[in-house]
Amino acid sequence: MTSETLPPLPPPPPEDPGQEKADQADANNTTAKINQPAITAALSTLERLRSLQSEKEACELFASSLLSHPLGATGAASSSTSAGDAVADSATEAQKNKLEAQDPLHPRSLPGGVRDAWASLTKSSRALNVLAGEVDDMDIDKNDEILSSNTGTITASMIENELAKEKRHENEQYSLNNGQLSIACRTVALKVALERQGELTEIIDKDANNTVKILKKARKAIDDTSNDGAASSLMDSFYERLKEVKQYQSQNPGEAISNVDGLGGGQSSLQSMLLSGRKRKHGHPLADGYDIASLIANETSAVRSGEVFSPEEMFGKYLDLVPLYESEVRYMKHAFADNDGSGGGNNLSSNISYLDFLSILSKGLNTSIPEAGKLRDRRKYARFLRGMEKYLFGFLKRTSPFLNVSSEVIAPAIASFEKEWAAKGGVTGWECRQAEASMVLESNKGKDDGQSANGNDEGVGIDLSKYATSADLEKAVSGDELKSELARLGLKCGGTVSDRAARLFLTKDTPLDKLPAKVFAKKGGGLKNVVPSAKKETSGSDLTEAVADRRVDIARLESIVSSLLDQVRPTLDGTRRRMERRATQTENERDQEIDEEINGTKLDDGNTNKNKTRDGEGDSDDDDDEDDTPIYNPKNVPLGWDGKPIPYWLFKLHGLNHFYPCEICGNESYRGRRNFEKHFTESRHAYGMRCLGIPNTKHFHGVTKIEDAQELWSKLKTVLEGNQFDGVEEEEYEDSNGNVIKRAQYEDLARQGLL
Repeated sequence: MTSETLPPLPPPPPEDPGQEKADQADANNTTAKINQPAITAALSTLERLRSLQSEKEACELFASSLLSHPLGATGAASSSTSAGDAVADSATEAQKNKLEAQDPLHPRSLPGGVRDAWASLTKSSRALNVLAGEVDDMDIDKNDEILSSNTGTITASMIENELAKEKRHENEQYSLNNGQLSIACRTVALKVALERQGELTEIIDKDANNTVKILKKARKAIDDTSNDGAASSLMDSFYERLKEVKQYQSQNPGEAISNVDGLGGGQSSLQSMLLSGRKRKHGHPLADGYDIASLIANETSAVRSGEVFSPEEMFGKYLDLVPLYESEVRYMKHAFADNDGSGGGNNLSSNISYLDFLSILSKGLNTSIPEAGKLRDRRKYARFLRGMEKYLFGFLKRTSPFLNVSSEVIAPAIASFEKEWAAKGGVTGWECRQAEASMVLESNKGKDDGQSANGNDEGVGIDLSKYATSADLEKAVSGDELKSELARLGLKCGGTVSDRAARLFLTKDTPLDKLPAKVFAKKGGGLKNVVPSAKKETSGSDLTEAVADRRVDIARLESIVSSLLDQVRPTLDGTRRRMERRATQTENERDQEIDEEINGTKLDDGNTNKNKTRDGEGDSDDDDDEDDTPIYNPKNVPLGWDGKPIPYWLFKLHGLNHFYPCEICGNESYRGRRNFEKHFTESRHAYGMRCLGIPNTKHFHGVTKIEDAQELWSKLKTVLEGNQFDGVEEEEYEDSNGNVIKRAQYEDLARQGLL
């Protein structure tokens, strides 16, 4: 049946003007009877509560899905050339879809808004073109959008491209790699989702009482309405209209909002999508009530663009201590001086290299640097420690956002330090001075709250209000305690006990900034830097900064930095190994290593196997054979850190083509002059020398033949025996007349009684 043979449609029923006026009057009466502000407030509260709850659940779903699938969803099976492969791939794809349907946390099984968050994460985590650089890689369809928006017309090619993009959008993959960029983006996305979930929980709990009051008020307004049937009719019409709007938006996600009623006057769905340049989304932020994809996109794009990590940090894999080394370490002539340098630590050229600096950090600052060097560069070393603490604290916040650095790392280190210092007056790497044991009790208080003007904080130091004169103070307090208190205040602590008591008693009624400069210590970084300015008010923070260079404060900072270094120990060791590798790498090898670290290695796709047969049994042994294939190394070049032969020029540079045999070591051959020179101090060569009964001293360095070693040892023994002291022949005595005679003659004369 064609459209020409269809019967005509019946005419619409005539409208009754009287009935329309009656309906309008009933609606006005119902509106007048119901308390509209209370109902409106209740509806707004319910909608806000729904949006907050939906966003909270979406954040929980995204975080759970990311933890369950750290590498995202695997890609679809590739197209095969043979019919048997096509059948096998289709069966594998069906099995995969079945598994995805059974997994509620699979990215494809999540709601549209959460899928958009996965899409934002995938977009920010895709591989960077490290070697050639990248331009506008964050917006793939930018050129197409510009082209379509400039032309203003729709062509057949535009429609085909749009349909292809729509198909890709529906079958969008959420696969992540194992590179450092992907790891950093995943960490940031998980942090954003959980932090937002916590914020929403606090908001919902905080507004719970207010929400109940508003709903009770709205319920009372409805109950007080005389016409309950009209009120319920009004609510039913509202929910019916809301249902229509949601149904329309779910069926037409790309439609302009002006076309909700379908009254025309706007562009069609395809035309609006082609010409507006809007990005496709699986969810609808207005209908869903949330848009976590935007939050994640903002944070992950900052990571990808390099705003969070420096290039040397490699998205959190390594430490970037070069600025701190250049600004602080190179100018400390004593703390970080190269003791083996020709300058003896008296010039900048003898300072340690960056690699040696990393080695010192790996071994520990408290044991690698002598206390004398730290105190000679006291202020510079304290400034260096503060810079290290600030950098490591920020680095842990960026790489381990769920770690409470203050309470889980720094607080235990400070507690352990204070306990040990209070017991011994020192810690590992610092001289124990029992007189300074009490100085640790006020260090934290001075940092947090500052110090009072006269330096006598409540509960800290000696309470001078109990003593009327300095003599009473001298009798009640020992000399060591007086010395410790004077050192805490930055005053001179020398002299007799009476002098110390009199000097400390001056601070009972006189503020520190009013005391004469002669009572303050000339060295040591006490309070002398802030006291002489009597006209200027001295704040607690200034005093704290002034006393921050005492032994106890420097040791405390060092303990904090050591605890932070222990927390990033794997990262620090990786940074040191990387610097060692870069010393022997070419530019191309460095670029290749950077690309592998950022983008990761390619993961094998378990869903595709090109070696499958028609029976479904693949030649999986071929993959194992590829791993077991011997490396092509015709010149027998040693393997490097990556398991591949090192460059031949490096092989020749280190002389690894020469072999040096050693008969003492059991005819063992050593490749390269460096290994040969080093083996003389190793256990194998020392054991061979012990078997020969010869000491392994520097005299035998370079001797590899057993006969040569024995001949040299016989000559050395003759020389050593000739140089030994012979008491009978060389010992001399003096008789009563002052004559010097040999020991044998003296004993003969003594036996004869002639002396």
